[in-house]
Amino acid sequence: MDTSYAPVSSADIDVIGLLAYSALAAMTRLAKDGDQAPDIEAHVAHARMSARAFTIFEQLNVWATHRGVDLLAAAGQYSGLYDDLDARTRPTTWCERTVKTYVTVGIMGDLLCEVATRHELFDAAVTDWDLTQGEWERQHLAPLIAADPQLAARLSLWARRVAGEVLGLARATLFTHPDLARDPDTADEIADFVTKRHGQRMAQLNLKA
Repeated sequence: MDTSYAPVSSADIDVIGLLAYSALAAMTRLAKDGDQAPDIEAHVAHARMSARAFTIFEQLNVWATHRGVDLLAAAGQYSGLYDDLDARTRPTTWCERTVKTYVTVGIMGDLLCEVATRHELFDAAVTDWDLTQGEWERQHLAPLIAADPQLAARLSLWARRVAGEVLGLARATLFTHPDLARDPDTADEIADFVTKRHGQRMAQLNLKA
């Protein structure tokens, strides 16, 4: 532990653990998306996204090591956090798979950034939780959706189903770990914020929230 750094509270350790576990989950999800991608260009793009997610984990590990925080223990308390979500939202097509990731990474990314900001853990944002996945979706999938009303209707319905599960998970996580919100009375405010941001992202993909 570097004594030049201020001690880290148990509440802040909970936040770091959630950030780290979510980075690993995003890494795995994006790698799987790449494996199922329809062409080699998409496969490579998603491999790079996955690498960015692991880079975030490594950055968090450096931060934690300097402060004497056991990052693996902190992240381990969230093990299985996304399992029920994945079990209830199994995609049947590539489009469903990639929209699911867009929704999940978007909502949870907003939650993570908001929580980290409220705890004032970093001098600047440690990560761009979009991981460029959102940019890729808007460039490659949004035009297809705009040109196909049936696809738009089907994926809008799917995205609403996924979003319901992810928003439920976000609220449950804030309830189960009240220190994440710093002030438990602001949990609803955070949930409302991520919900609003989700609606904006759906419009960018030509989908109805």
